[in-house]
Parts: sequence; structure tokens; C-alpha cells
Amino acid sequence: MASLSHRVFQLVGQDYFRPLTRPSAPVYVDCADRLVEEAGDAARLPYGEALAVIREVIGQHPGIVLSEDEGAALRDVRQKAGAFFNRMLAAGWLEEQTLGLQDRWAVISPGLRPLLRLLKQLAEDDAAELRTFADALKSVCDTLGREGILDAAQTGDELRSTVTDLNQRLEHAIEQLHSVEKLVGIFEQRQRASNSPAETLQVFYGEFGQGQHMVCYDALRRGGLLPRIQAARTRVAEARDDVMVKQRLAEGFAEHYRCEETEAWQMAATALLKLERALGGLRQRAEAIDARMAAFNRLSQQRYRYQTELRGRRPEVVRNFCEAINDLHAGRRFRDLAEEAPLFVPRAPEVKFHYGVEALWKKRKPRAATDLTFTTGRGSEADAGAVLESWQEKQRLALTPQRAARLLQRLMPPGADKIRTDGFVLTELDELLDLLALAAYDHAPAAGGRSVRWTITGPRRIDGLHPDNLPRDPQAGWSIDRMEIQQTR
Repeated sequence: MASLSHRVFQLVGQDYFRPLTRPSAPVYVDCADRLVEEAGDAARLPYGEALAVIREVIGQHPGIVLSEDEGAALRDVRQKAGAFFNRMLAAGWLEEQTLGLQDRWAVISPGLRPLLRLLKQLAEDDAAELRTFADALKSVCDTLGREGILDAAQTGDELRSTVTDLNQRLEHAIEQLHSVEKLVGIFEQRQRASNSPAETLQVFYGEFGQGQHMVCYDALRRGGLLPRIQAARTRVAEARDDVMVKQRLAEGFAEHYRCEETEAWQMAATALLKLERALGGLRQRAEAIDARMAAFNRLSQQRYRYQTELRGRRPEVVRNFCEAINDLHAGRRFRDLAEEAPLFVPRAPEVKFHYGVEALWKKRKPRAATDLTFTTGRGSEADAGAVLESWQEKQRLALTPQRAARLLQRLMPPGADKIRTDGFVLTELDELLDLLALAAYDHAPAAGGRSVRWTITGPRRIDGLHPDNLPRDPQAGWSIDRMEIQQTR
């Protein structure tokens, strides 16, 4: 059999793909799309209408750089449209039909529609067609599951029609399965271009988790199709090893294509082998999609961590502060600033700024091995009591959602759903720990199997960069920022 390139260029010619390699390729693609749409099923339209469509498309691409043979030096857009029409004729995308001096037609080339179909498949970013993926695979499994579907008792033409139809349906399903990886790749590009943590989470949870690409994944993994596909592959393998089935299929190919017996046997073996390999490759494609989805999950986590921890608001605040200091003391030396009052005093007993070599990351030292040998002595009752007392103290100081829910139910007035820290007084340390637990969590289990939810707001969310202006309330001998607690459920 001749090579693919030889067969393609023998039919369409060497210049067929040349318009796609030019800088003005978008104009050619849109012209072809519009001409095919306007021509309709007749596959032809008057010459004047074809030029009008080309002129309209050229006007939609004002920034495209044209070459000399495309009318770059021409001012009249009609002449440019004629130049593009001639280039499409030379490439074989269009054909010209002249029925008279005033009766010229532009005919769509038969090879242009497959090319446009390929370009539309490459540009497809909507997964609506993936809804039929499960239906296509189920229909293949149902067909192969029928008794005697690949039996030698059928006529050769019936068997050939069945195998050809199965290969076509399975090929379409596999193309849809390959589209899943393309969709995941589109989500990866969007995730790398996200500008905020909120956008990253929206792409990951809101769009990727609910996208139509999950239809293929669920159909394979949760729909139980993989075991049925494996059983269908086994049935095809048995038919491929059956000489009578292969002979009957070869008779069908020989009768349909009018070919010799040797070529018909080769076509029959190729068709059955293609069907078996297609069924066997579905599991591998499913595993490849699993790996691609796992890679997208890791990318989303890394992107969110980078945006929140490494590129958050604090580095921006520090950078703005340093720029303000540089502008304020531009042209001065450090020794001139020794007598001036500091701009701010850190609220810490000891402050150390790292710079130079000390600011670099230091490799962690390996932790020493722990001695796990048992001692020969026995613990006393006093030791056991001390350990139990230590556990009880740790349990008393632990911040748990349950203690937060108990404090909320005790402080919230009947019929109200909001309370502020200036509206109640805490006197004991345990109550203060309950308040800290209330700030640390947002929900807790309650009696009866239901859950209690609340939200915490306060002035720090609005004016957090000016801590001196924040109102504070005394609670259990401590001064805490004012908070507003709202019970949501």
C-alpha cells in the first residue's frame, strides 16, 4: 500500500496546505468557512457573492499582513478579494465554473469540507458532544453481546457490514475520549494564567469538577463499562482466531470491494485486529486521563499555594513600605538616620532582621535517632497519676468545636442570631478558651444529629493595617479585638 503522504498529495496537490502556512492564514480559514456556509448543500454560489463574502472577511482582519500576490499593494478591497479568490483557486480549495460570459460560479472543492471539519475539531473547546460517549460505547458492547453477531453462519456481506460499523462507531468514541485530554489541557492553560486565588479555586472546583469532561470519566469508571469492554474484546479475539469467521468476512470484503482473495483476507484480518486493539486501548486511555487529571490537581494546589503564600498581600505591603522609605530618604546615608525617631516600633520584646547570607535558606540538620529501648525499671503509681493529670490538663486546654458550640448556645440571647464581644463578660480562663475555639472554627456538631454554624467578623478585617485604631474588649483579664459572632444555622 502506498504511503499516506503519497496518497494525500496525489489527490489534493502540493499547494493544498500552502494557505495555512501564510501569515494571512486566518483570512483563508474564515473565507473557507463562510463560503461553505453560504454555498450550502449546493456546494456552489455565484462569483459575485463569493467575492462579497471574501471582502467582508478581509474587513474583519484589519491587522493581517498580506503578501504581494494577495494584493498588499492594492487599495481597492474588491481587487484584494479577487487576489484571495485566485489564491484559493490555485490551492484547490475552490473551483471555477463558467457557464457564460455573465454566468460564473464558485464551486466548493470536495476536499475542503474534510479540512474544515478537522480545523473545527481542533478548535472545539465545548464538551457537549461528549454526552454521547457513553451511548456509543454501550451500543458497541450491546452489539457485540448479541448471540451470533460474529458467527460464521452469517453471510459475508452481513459480517463485513457489522465489523465495519463497529469499527466506525468505536473510532468515533475513541476520538471523543481523546478530546478529554484536550479539555484537561485547556483547563491547565487557564489555571496557569489565573490572576488570583479566587479564580484558581473557581476553575478547579466550580468549572473543572463539574465540566462535561467528567462524563467520559464517569462512564468508564463508575458506569461499569470497562468490564463489558473487556468481555467484548475477548469475544472479538475469539472471532479473529476462528478461520471460518475470517473466511466469511474475507468473502464479504471480496464481494463488496471487488478485490482478489489474498487482499480480501488481509482486509478481514486487519479489520478484526483493529477492532480488538481499539477495545483494548480504551483502558489505557482511561489510565492516561487519570494521570492527566492528577497532574491538574497538583498544578491547582501549587498555583493556589504560590498565590496565597508566596505572592500574597504581605510581600506587597513590605515592598510598598520599602519603596516609601527609599523615596523618603533618597540621597541620604544610614549614619544620618541614627538620630531620627523610627517610623514604627515593633510590638515584640526582641526583633532581629535577617539580611545577607543569614537571610538565605539553610539546610535542615537531620534529627538524631530516638532511643526506643525499654528501661529495666517499673513505673510507680505516682508516675501514672502524673501522666493522667497531664493528659487531663491537655484535654482541658484543647480548642475543640464542641466547647465553641456550648459557649455559643450559652451566650446567644433567645430569638437573636448576632452577638458582639462587648455585649457579654467572661471571667474564667476556660471561658476565654471557649471564645478562642469559637474564633478558630465555623461549625460544630450539636445534639440531635444536626450541626451549628457561625461566622466571625470584626474591625480587623477592614482596618487591619492600623492596629492602634482597633477597638478592644476586656475578657477574663485579657484584652481581645472586638468580634461579631453571627449564627448562620
